[in-house]
Amino acid sequence: MAFWVAIVLGIIQGLTEFLPVSSSGHLVLFQKIFGIEVDCILFDIVVHLGTLLAVVVVFRKSVWECIKNPFCEKAQKLVFATLPTVIIALLFKDFFKNSFDGSLLFVGFLVSAIFMFIADYSAKNNYQYKNLSYGNSIVMGIFQGLAILPGISRSGSTITSAMVQGVRRNESTEFSFLMSIPAILGSLIFELFDLGGASVGVSFLPLALGFVFSAISGYFAIKLMVKVVKKAKFRWFGVYLLLLALFTALNKYVFMWF
Repeated sequence: MAFWVAIVLGIIQGLTEFLPVSSSGHLVLFQKIFGIEVDCILFDIVVHLGTLLAVVVVFRKSVWECIKNPFCEKAQKLVFATLPTVIIALLFKDFFKNSFDGSLLFVGFLVSAIFMFIADYSAKNNYQYKNLSYGNSIVMGIFQGLAILPGISRSGSTITSAMVQGVRRNESTEFSFLMSIPAILGSLIFELFDLGGASVGVSFLPLALGFVFSAISGYFAIKLMVKVVKKAKFRWFGVYLLLLALFTALNKYVFMWF
């Protein structure tokens, strides 16, 4: 793998994992546009570890709270949120796997755009007034499961689902990012099983570059997303995702550029 590919993929993974624009969708789109095939499970594992590190660093107080007291309310809610995600991932594993060919990419981007406009409307009308409940966490977990589809943003769908339920914006955001920790760990476990005895295919330096750049870009993406939520500026992400949906739809049905 070329060094520049490792760097760019690391940055894309880090930024889009936490901004509400879909990391999987952008990675698929980037690889198709530039004709790059990154068939290396180990590289995928490494860049996900980078984003995992970013979440742990930013929300280290909450993470440490859950580690010190694994039966605290926050940790229990994370379990409640993770269960539906795991169930959805297992039930529709083959469907999700096949969707990474990019054929449904425009649908995913369109759905994410709708989520952003809903979030923008909800934030502007001050619907957020309550603390996160166990029921709210389950709903967020369901939306996180659906976000396995390329183009559907995990952070966008989970934060929006919480805000629509009336959960305060700051709590919706923090919990959404904390939810990503077991989600990323779960996906890493599945990928490690797939790795098995497969050849690595990538030397150490590209792996290191992917890890470092995904961690750094992920850190700044989280910080940016927290500010976006405070200022309720979701609509600009919605506009961007609509343009992506239009671009990918035109490519699929009209121009067939890639």
